[in-house]
Amino acid sequence: MNVICVIGDVVKSRHTENRQQLQHRIATQLTQLNRAQKKNVLSPYTLTLGDEFQAVYRKADNLFRDCWIILYSVYPVRVRFSIGLGELTTKVNRKRAIGMDGPAFYAARAGIARMKESGAIFHVTRESEPVPKWINLSLDLISHFTGKWKKNRVYTFQRLLCGDTPKSIAHKASLTATGVYKNIQAGALDILVLMFKEIEKAIDDSFNT
Repeated sequence: MNVICVIGDVVKSRHTENRQQLQHRIATQLTQLNRAQKKNVLSPYTLTLGDEFQAVYRKADNLFRDCWIILYSVYPVRVRFSIGLGELTTKVNRKRAIGMDGPAFYAARAGIARMKESGAIFHVTRESEPVPKWINLSLDLISHFTGKWKKNRVYTFQRLLCGDTPKSIAHKASLTATGVYKNIQAGALDILVLMFKEIEKAIDDSFNT
């Protein structure tokens, strides 16, 4: 069974102030995500090592939306998301993302190791064969340019990924519509939304090749 394994790892978690509070924020957000996102998630987001969590997806649709929701919830802390593609050789645990294994998990774990060296916050790995180079080159570039985003921009971007309009984003965040549009233009957020959608499509298409 081909699946998408996502492993999230908090960057420099041991040096984070109020680490216990951070873990609580992550746990709360994962619970909310699990309640809302059931269509493509085979095994729900589960905390595994305190500052690390994982989930198993059926398809990549809205995968990066979920990642950015988590990133916003822990801002300004950064999280690495390693995305492993491949088979699952054990039975799916639909209650918690533990007790499972296979090439998808091997690939995701290998990706975490690479990201600690590169500084990227997104990486896609497939154990059987390399993914198209443009995918991780794009993700490396996005990781670089989003590293210094202010909180309002992160909020705006994750809401765009959720399908909200600029006017609704302005209303929810008590911002001016003009401010939201300026944020979108300055950060090329509409283009980044399309880029993530193309990457998700490429991930899903890779299972059919």
